[in-house]
Amino acid sequence: MSQLFNKVIPQERTFRILALSTFVNTFGNGLFMTVDVIYFTTIVGLSPAQVALALSIAGGLALTLSVPSGHIADRFGPRNISAIAVAAQGVAMLGLLFVHSYAPFLAIHIVMGCIGVVAQTTRMATMAKLGGEESRVRLRAYQRAVTNFGISVGTLFAGIGLALNTSFGYKVLLCGDAITFVLAGLLYLKLPFVAPTVVRGEPFSFAAMKDKVYLGATFSNAVMSIHFILQQVAIPLWVIRETNAPRWWVSVIMLMNTIAVMLLQVAASKSSATLLGGAKSYRMASLFLSLACLLYAYAHGVNALIASLMLVLGMAAHIVGELIGSAGSWSIGFGLADEKHQGQYQGVWGLSWGLSGTVGPSIVTALVIGMGVSGWWILALVFAANGAVMHKLVTRFWVKTPLSLTE
Repeated sequence: MSQLFNKVIPQERTFRILALSTFVNTFGNGLFMTVDVIYFTTIVGLSPAQVALALSIAGGLALTLSVPSGHIADRFGPRNISAIAVAAQGVAMLGLLFVHSYAPFLAIHIVMGCIGVVAQTTRMATMAKLGGEESRVRLRAYQRAVTNFGISVGTLFAGIGLALNTSFGYKVLLCGDAITFVLAGLLYLKLPFVAPTVVRGEPFSFAAMKDKVYLGATFSNAVMSIHFILQQVAIPLWVIRETNAPRWWVSVIMLMNTIAVMLLQVAASKSSATLLGGAKSYRMASLFLSLACLLYAYAHGVNALIASLMLVLGMAAHIVGELIGSAGSWSIGFGLADEKHQGQYQGVWGLSWGLSGTVGPSIVTALVIGMGVSGWWILALVFAANGAVMHKLVTRFWVKTPLSLTE
Protein backbone atom coordinates (compact mmCIF):
# COMPACT_ATOMS: atom_id res chain seq x y z
CA MET A 1 0.00 0.00 0.00
CA SER A 2 2.82 2.43 0.86
CA GLN A 3 4.45 1.88 -2.53
CA LEU A 4 1.16 2.65 -4.29
CA PHE A 5 0.72 5.76 -2.11
CA ASN A 6 4.17 7.00 -3.08
CA LYS A 7 3.38 6.37 -6.75
CA VAL A 8 0.24 8.50 -6.86
CA ILE A 9 1.30 11.23 -4.38
CA PRO A 10 3.85 13.56 -6.03
CA GLN A 11 6.92 15.01 -4.29
CA GLU A 12 6.67 18.71 -5.25
CA ARG A 13 5.28 20.66 -2.26
CA THR A 14 2.33 22.32 -4.00
CA PHE A 15 1.42 19.14 -5.84
CA ARG A 16 1.78 17.13 -2.64
CA ILE A 17 -0.42 19.39 -0.51
CA LEU A 18 -3.17 19.38 -3.13
CA ALA A 19 -2.87 15.62 -3.54
CA LEU A 20 -3.02 14.99 0.21
CA SER A 21 -6.07 17.23 0.52
CA THR A 22 -7.73 15.28 -2.28
CA PHE A 23 -6.79 11.95 -0.73
CA VAL A 24 -8.25 12.88 2.65
CA ASN A 25 -11.48 14.08 1.06
CA THR A 26 -11.93 11.18 -1.35
CA PHE A 27 -11.08 8.63 1.35
CA GLY A 28 -14.06 10.04 3.23
CA ASN A 29 -16.20 9.91 0.11
CA GLY A 30 -15.29 6.26 -0.31
CA LEU A 31 -16.33 5.62 3.29
CA PHE A 32 -19.89 6.83 2.83
CA MET A 33 -20.73 6.74 -0.87
CA THR A 34 -20.64 2.94 -0.74
CA VAL A 35 -23.39 2.81 1.87
CA ASP A 36 -25.16 6.12 1.14
CA VAL A 37 -28.25 4.75 -0.61
CA ILE A 38 -28.38 1.71 1.68
CA TYR A 39 -28.48 3.90 4.79
CA PHE A 40 -31.17 6.27 3.60
CA THR A 41 -33.39 3.54 2.18
CA THR A 42 -33.05 0.81 4.84
CA ILE A 43 -32.39 2.86 7.98
CA VAL A 44 -34.06 6.23 7.34
CA GLY A 45 -36.85 4.67 5.27
CA LEU A 46 -36.77 6.71 2.07
CA SER A 47 -37.54 5.02 -1.24
CA PRO A 48 -34.87 4.63 -3.94
CA ALA A 49 -36.99 6.88 -6.19
CA GLN A 50 -37.03 9.62 -3.56
CA VAL A 51 -33.25 9.45 -3.16
CA ALA A 52 -32.70 9.58 -6.92
CA LEU A 53 -35.11 12.51 -7.35
CA ALA A 54 -33.43 14.50 -4.59
CA LEU A 55 -30.00 13.98 -6.13
CA SER A 56 -31.30 15.05 -9.55
CA ILE A 57 -32.96 18.20 -8.18
CA ALA A 58 -29.88 19.12 -6.17
CA GLY A 59 -27.59 18.55 -9.15
CA GLY A 60 -29.75 20.63 -11.47
CA LEU A 61 -29.98 23.59 -9.08
CA ALA A 62 -26.28 23.42 -8.29
CA LEU A 63 -25.33 23.80 -11.95
CA THR A 64 -26.77 27.33 -11.94
CA LEU A 65 -23.95 28.38 -9.59
CA SER A 66 -21.12 27.03 -11.73
CA VAL A 67 -20.35 30.23 -13.67
CA PRO A 68 -21.07 32.73 -10.85
CA SER A 69 -18.80 30.78 -8.50
CA GLY A 70 -16.04 31.05 -11.09
CA HIS A 71 -16.43 34.83 -11.13
CA ILE A 72 -16.21 34.86 -7.33
CA ALA A 73 -12.97 32.86 -7.58
CA ASP A 74 -11.55 35.40 -10.03
CA ARG A 75 -12.56 38.29 -7.76
CA PHE A 76 -11.44 36.97 -4.35
CA GLY A 77 -8.86 34.31 -5.22
CA PRO A 78 -9.83 30.66 -5.78
CA ARG A 79 -7.75 29.03 -3.03
CA ASN A 80 -9.54 30.63 -0.09
CA ILE A 81 -13.00 30.22 -1.62
CA SER A 82 -12.29 26.56 -2.35
CA ALA A 83 -11.03 25.90 1.19
CA ILE A 84 -14.14 27.48 2.71
CA ALA A 85 -16.50 25.65 0.34
CA VAL A 86 -14.91 22.23 0.93
CA ALA A 87 -15.07 22.65 4.71
CA ALA A 88 -18.66 23.94 4.49
CA GLN A 89 -19.67 20.77 2.64
CA GLY A 90 -18.57 18.76 5.65
CA VAL A 91 -20.54 20.94 8.05
CA ALA A 92 -23.65 20.63 5.87
CA MET A 93 -23.21 16.87 5.64
CA LEU A 94 -23.43 16.53 9.42
CA GLY A 95 -27.05 17.65 9.08
CA LEU A 96 -27.81 14.31 7.42
CA LEU A 97 -27.37 12.66 10.85
CA PHE A 98 -30.68 14.22 11.87
CA VAL A 99 -32.67 13.40 8.72
CA HIS A 100 -35.79 11.30 9.28
CA SER A 101 -37.97 12.42 6.37
CA TYR A 102 -37.77 13.49 2.75
CA ALA A 103 -37.96 17.30 3.03
CA PRO A 104 -34.80 17.82 5.11
CA PHE A 105 -33.01 15.16 3.04
CA LEU A 106 -33.78 17.14 -0.11
CA ALA A 107 -32.92 20.52 1.46
CA ILE A 108 -29.53 19.36 2.78
CA HIS A 109 -28.61 17.78 -0.54
CA ILE A 110 -29.47 21.00 -2.37
CA VAL A 111 -27.20 22.93 -0.01
CA MET A 112 -24.42 20.35 -0.36
CA GLY A 113 -24.79 20.28 -4.14
CA CYS A 114 -24.57 24.06 -4.45
CA ILE A 115 -21.55 24.27 -2.17
CA GLY A 116 -19.99 21.35 -4.02
CA VAL A 117 -20.18 23.15 -7.37
CA VAL A 118 -18.48 26.18 -5.83
CA ALA A 119 -15.76 23.92 -4.41
CA GLN A 120 -15.20 22.11 -7.70
CA THR A 121 -15.09 25.25 -9.84
CA THR A 122 -12.70 27.07 -7.53
CA ARG A 123 -10.55 23.94 -7.21
CA MET A 124 -10.11 23.83 -10.98
CA ALA A 125 -9.29 27.55 -11.03
CA THR A 126 -6.72 27.01 -8.27
CA MET A 127 -5.02 24.27 -10.27
CA ALA A 128 -5.06 26.43 -13.40
CA LYS A 129 -3.17 29.16 -11.55
CA LEU A 130 -0.84 27.09 -9.38
CA GLY A 131 0.16 24.70 -12.15
CA GLY A 132 0.76 27.39 -14.74
CA GLU A 133 0.46 26.70 -18.44
CA GLU A 134 3.18 24.03 -18.34
CA SER A 135 2.16 21.90 -15.34
CA ARG A 136 -1.56 22.29 -14.72
CA VAL A 137 -2.59 19.26 -16.78
CA ARG A 138 -0.09 17.12 -14.86
CA LEU A 139 -1.40 18.57 -11.61
CA ARG A 140 -4.95 17.67 -12.61
CA ALA A 141 -3.78 14.17 -13.58
CA TYR A 142 -2.36 13.65 -10.10
CA GLN A 143 -5.67 14.72 -8.59
CA ARG A 144 -7.56 12.16 -10.64
CA ALA A 145 -5.16 9.36 -9.76
CA VAL A 146 -5.36 10.28 -6.08
CA THR A 147 -9.16 10.50 -6.25
CA ASN A 148 -9.42 6.89 -7.42
CA PHE A 149 -6.88 5.82 -4.82
CA GLY A 150 -8.67 7.60 -1.98
CA ILE A 151 -12.11 6.29 -2.92
CA SER A 152 -10.74 2.75 -3.25
CA VAL A 153 -9.16 2.83 0.22
CA GLY A 154 -12.28 4.39 1.73
CA THR A 155 -14.48 1.76 0.11
CA LEU A 156 -12.44 -0.99 1.79
CA PHE A 157 -13.07 0.52 5.21
CA ALA A 158 -16.75 1.03 4.36
CA GLY A 159 -17.01 -2.76 4.25
CA ILE A 160 -16.87 -2.71 8.05
CA GLY A 161 -20.04 -0.63 8.19
CA LEU A 162 -21.73 -2.90 5.67
CA ALA A 163 -20.81 -5.95 7.73
CA LEU A 164 -22.22 -4.40 10.92
CA ASN A 165 -25.35 -3.14 9.08
CA THR A 166 -26.45 -0.95 11.99
CA SER A 167 -27.66 2.63 12.16
CA PHE A 168 -24.75 3.53 14.43
CA GLY A 169 -22.20 2.03 12.06
CA TYR A 170 -23.56 3.93 9.07
CA LYS A 171 -23.62 7.19 11.06
CA VAL A 172 -19.97 6.70 12.01
CA LEU A 173 -19.11 6.44 8.31
CA LEU A 174 -21.18 9.56 7.56
CA CYS A 175 -19.38 11.49 10.32
CA GLY A 176 -16.05 10.25 9.01
CA ASP A 177 -16.86 11.58 5.56
CA ALA A 178 -17.96 14.95 6.97
CA ILE A 179 -14.77 15.31 9.00
CA THR A 180 -12.59 14.63 5.95
CA PHE A 181 -14.23 17.56 4.14
CA VAL A 182 -13.20 19.90 6.96
CA LEU A 183 -9.68 18.48 7.11
CA ALA A 184 -9.33 18.76 3.34
CA GLY A 185 -10.36 22.42 3.51
CA LEU A 186 -7.75 23.14 6.20
CA LEU A 187 -5.06 21.43 4.11
CA TYR A 188 -6.07 23.64 1.19
CA LEU A 189 -5.04 26.72 3.17
CA LYS A 190 -1.44 25.44 3.14
CA LEU A 191 -1.31 25.98 -0.62
CA PRO A 192 0.27 29.20 -1.92
CA PHE A 193 -2.17 32.09 -2.02
CA VAL A 194 -3.67 32.69 -5.46
CA ALA A 195 -4.27 36.39 -6.06
CA PRO A 196 -7.53 37.64 -7.59
CA THR A 197 -7.44 38.51 -11.28
CA VAL A 198 -10.57 40.67 -11.32
CA VAL A 199 -10.36 43.99 -9.47
CA ARG A 200 -12.90 45.27 -6.96
CA GLY A 201 -15.88 46.88 -8.63
CA GLU A 202 -15.23 45.36 -12.05
CA PRO A 203 -18.61 44.27 -13.48
CA PHE A 204 -19.42 40.65 -14.21
CA SER A 205 -18.23 40.27 -17.79
CA PHE A 206 -19.89 37.03 -18.91
CA ALA A 207 -16.68 36.56 -20.93
CA ALA A 208 -16.88 32.77 -20.92
CA MET A 209 -20.56 32.73 -21.88
CA LYS A 210 -19.78 34.97 -24.88
CA ASP A 211 -16.88 32.82 -26.08
CA LYS A 212 -18.39 30.72 -28.89
CA VAL A 213 -15.28 28.58 -29.33
CA TYR A 214 -15.21 27.73 -25.63
CA LEU A 215 -18.93 27.01 -25.52
CA GLY A 216 -18.56 24.68 -28.50
CA ALA A 217 -15.66 22.90 -26.82
CA THR A 218 -17.72 22.62 -23.62
CA PHE A 219 -20.57 20.95 -25.49
CA SER A 220 -18.11 18.59 -27.16
CA ASN A 221 -16.69 17.68 -23.76
CA ALA A 222 -20.21 16.95 -22.53
CA VAL A 223 -20.56 14.43 -25.36
CA MET A 224 -17.18 12.88 -24.54
CA SER A 225 -18.11 12.66 -20.84
CA ILE A 226 -20.96 10.30 -21.65
CA HIS A 227 -18.39 7.50 -21.57
CA PHE A 228 -18.31 7.90 -17.76
CA ILE A 229 -22.07 7.29 -17.73
CA LEU A 230 -21.48 4.14 -19.79
CA GLN A 231 -19.34 2.80 -16.96
CA GLN A 232 -21.78 3.75 -14.24
CA VAL A 233 -25.06 2.75 -15.91
CA ALA A 234 -24.92 1.02 -19.28
CA ILE A 235 -22.07 -1.45 -18.95
CA PRO A 236 -23.30 -3.13 -15.73
CA LEU A 237 -26.79 -3.46 -17.23
CA TRP A 238 -25.39 -4.72 -20.55
CA VAL A 239 -23.22 -7.37 -18.89
CA ILE A 240 -26.00 -8.66 -16.68
CA ARG A 241 -28.91 -8.52 -19.14
CA GLU A 242 -27.44 -8.93 -22.61
CA THR A 243 -24.32 -11.12 -22.32
CA ASN A 244 -23.51 -14.59 -21.04
CA ALA A 245 -20.59 -13.34 -18.97
CA PRO A 246 -20.94 -14.01 -15.21
CA ARG A 247 -22.53 -11.22 -13.19
CA TRP A 248 -19.40 -10.75 -11.09
CA TRP A 249 -17.44 -9.94 -14.26
CA VAL A 250 -18.75 -6.38 -13.88
CA SER A 251 -16.53 -6.01 -10.80
CA VAL A 252 -13.52 -7.38 -12.69
CA ILE A 253 -13.68 -4.90 -15.54
CA MET A 254 -14.47 -1.98 -13.24
CA LEU A 255 -11.48 -2.89 -11.08
CA MET A 256 -9.34 -2.81 -14.23
CA ASN A 257 -10.43 0.77 -14.77
CA THR A 258 -9.81 1.89 -11.18
CA ILE A 259 -6.30 0.44 -11.03
CA ALA A 260 -5.35 1.79 -14.46
CA VAL A 261 -6.39 5.35 -13.56
CA MET A 262 -4.43 5.21 -10.29
CA LEU A 263 -1.25 3.96 -11.93
CA LEU A 264 -1.31 5.42 -15.44
CA GLN A 265 -3.20 8.73 -15.45
CA VAL A 266 -0.16 10.89 -14.76
CA ALA A 267 1.92 9.19 -17.46
CA ALA A 268 -0.98 9.46 -19.92
CA SER A 269 -1.15 13.23 -19.41
CA LYS A 270 2.33 13.92 -20.83
CA SER A 271 1.15 14.12 -24.43
CA SER A 272 -1.40 16.79 -23.46
CA ALA A 273 0.99 19.32 -21.96
CA THR A 274 0.09 21.78 -24.74
CA LEU A 275 -3.22 22.78 -26.27
CA LEU A 276 -2.49 21.17 -29.63
CA GLY A 277 -1.22 18.07 -27.90
CA GLY A 278 -4.44 17.95 -25.92
CA ALA A 279 -6.53 18.22 -29.08
CA LYS A 280 -4.64 15.33 -30.67
CA SER A 281 -5.04 13.21 -27.54
CA TYR A 282 -8.75 14.03 -27.44
CA ARG A 283 -9.22 12.92 -31.05
CA MET A 284 -7.26 9.69 -30.47
CA ALA A 285 -9.22 9.02 -27.27
CA SER A 286 -12.49 9.31 -29.19
CA LEU A 287 -11.36 6.58 -31.57
CA PHE A 288 -10.47 4.28 -28.67
CA LEU A 289 -13.88 4.93 -27.09
CA SER A 290 -15.51 4.05 -30.42
CA LEU A 291 -13.54 0.80 -30.53
CA ALA A 292 -14.58 0.05 -26.95
CA CYS A 293 -18.26 0.47 -27.87
CA LEU A 294 -17.95 -2.06 -30.71
CA LEU A 295 -16.12 -4.58 -28.51
CA TYR A 296 -18.80 -4.25 -25.82
CA ALA A 297 -21.48 -4.68 -28.48
CA TYR A 298 -20.15 -7.98 -29.75
CA ALA A 299 -19.98 -9.50 -26.29
CA HIS A 300 -23.66 -10.13 -27.03
CA GLY A 301 -24.78 -13.47 -28.43
CA VAL A 302 -21.59 -15.44 -27.71
CA ASN A 303 -20.64 -17.94 -25.01
CA ALA A 304 -19.49 -16.86 -21.56
CA LEU A 305 -15.76 -17.21 -22.27
CA ILE A 306 -15.84 -15.16 -25.48
CA ALA A 307 -18.19 -12.61 -23.93
CA SER A 308 -15.85 -12.17 -20.95
CA LEU A 309 -12.88 -11.74 -23.27
CA MET A 310 -14.70 -9.16 -25.42
CA LEU A 311 -15.66 -7.20 -22.31
CA VAL A 312 -12.06 -7.17 -21.08
CA LEU A 313 -10.83 -5.99 -24.48
CA GLY A 314 -13.58 -3.38 -24.54
CA MET A 315 -12.61 -2.07 -21.12
CA ALA A 316 -8.92 -2.03 -22.14
CA ALA A 317 -9.79 0.21 -25.11
CA HIS A 318 -12.10 2.23 -22.88
CA ILE A 319 -9.29 2.77 -20.36
CA VAL A 320 -6.92 4.09 -23.02
CA GLY A 321 -9.63 6.43 -24.27
CA GLU A 322 -10.44 7.59 -20.76
CA LEU A 323 -6.83 8.21 -19.75
CA ILE A 324 -5.71 10.22 -22.78
CA GLY A 325 -9.17 11.73 -23.29
CA SER A 326 -9.29 13.11 -19.75
CA ALA A 327 -5.86 14.67 -20.13
CA GLY A 328 -6.83 16.12 -23.51
CA SER A 329 -10.02 17.51 -22.03
CA TRP A 330 -8.16 19.27 -19.20
CA SER A 331 -5.62 20.69 -21.63
CA ILE A 332 -8.39 22.12 -23.81
CA GLY A 333 -10.45 23.40 -20.87
CA PHE A 334 -7.45 25.24 -19.44
CA GLY A 335 -5.83 26.22 -22.73
CA LEU A 336 -8.81 27.81 -24.47
CA ALA A 337 -9.68 29.87 -21.39
CA ASP A 338 -8.87 33.53 -20.87
CA GLU A 339 -6.21 33.55 -18.12
CA LYS A 340 -7.79 36.55 -16.40
CA HIS A 341 -11.11 34.75 -16.06
CA GLN A 342 -9.93 31.17 -15.43
CA GLY A 343 -12.45 30.78 -12.62
CA GLN A 344 -15.39 31.79 -14.79
CA TYR A 345 -14.17 29.66 -17.69
CA GLN A 346 -13.72 26.61 -15.45
CA GLY A 347 -17.27 27.19 -14.24
CA VAL A 348 -18.48 26.93 -17.83
CA TRP A 349 -16.30 23.87 -18.44
CA GLY A 350 -17.83 22.23 -15.39
CA LEU A 351 -21.22 22.48 -17.08
CA SER A 352 -20.07 19.82 -19.55
CA TRP A 353 -19.87 17.20 -16.80
CA GLY A 354 -23.10 18.39 -15.25
CA LEU A 355 -24.89 18.18 -18.61
CA SER A 356 -23.65 14.66 -19.34
CA GLY A 357 -24.55 13.57 -15.82
CA THR A 358 -28.06 14.94 -16.20
CA VAL A 359 -29.06 13.64 -19.64
CA GLY A 360 -26.46 10.89 -20.09
CA PRO A 361 -28.18 8.10 -18.12
CA SER A 362 -31.36 8.35 -20.20
CA ILE A 363 -29.43 8.50 -23.48
CA VAL A 364 -27.15 5.53 -22.85
CA THR A 365 -29.95 3.41 -21.42
CA ALA A 366 -32.16 4.09 -24.45
CA LEU A 367 -29.35 3.28 -26.89
CA VAL A 368 -27.65 0.34 -25.19
CA ILE A 369 -30.54 -1.43 -23.52
CA GLY A 370 -33.29 -0.20 -25.85
CA MET A 371 -31.49 -0.77 -29.18
CA GLY A 372 -28.78 -3.30 -28.34
CA VAL A 373 -25.88 -3.71 -30.77
CA SER A 374 -27.13 -0.95 -33.08
CA GLY A 375 -27.19 1.42 -30.10
CA TRP A 376 -23.52 0.69 -29.44
CA TRP A 377 -22.77 1.44 -33.10
CA ILE A 378 -24.50 4.82 -32.80
CA LEU A 379 -22.41 5.66 -29.74
CA ALA A 380 -19.23 4.58 -31.56
CA LEU A 381 -19.99 6.89 -34.46
CA VAL A 382 -20.89 9.77 -32.14
CA PHE A 383 -17.62 9.46 -30.20
CA ALA A 384 -15.52 9.32 -33.39
CA ALA A 385 -17.27 12.32 -34.95
CA ASN A 386 -17.08 14.30 -31.71
CA GLY A 387 -13.32 13.81 -31.50
CA ALA A 388 -12.85 15.09 -35.04
CA VAL A 389 -15.04 18.13 -34.34
CA MET A 390 -13.13 19.05 -31.19
CA HIS A 391 -9.78 18.72 -32.94
CA LYS A 392 -10.98 20.98 -35.74
CA LEU A 393 -12.31 23.51 -33.25
CA VAL A 394 -9.04 23.73 -31.34
CA THR A 395 -6.79 23.85 -34.40
CA ARG A 396 -8.86 26.67 -35.89
CA PHE A 397 -8.46 28.58 -32.64
CA TRP A 398 -4.70 27.95 -32.76
CA VAL A 399 -4.43 29.27 -36.32
CA LYS A 400 -6.02 32.53 -35.14
CA THR A 401 -3.77 32.89 -32.08
CA PRO A 402 -0.55 30.96 -32.83
CA LEU A 403 1.75 33.16 -30.76
CA SER A 404 -0.07 32.30 -27.54
CA LEU A 405 0.37 28.56 -27.92
CA THR A 406 3.33 26.27 -28.15
CA GLU A 407 3.65 22.60 -28.83
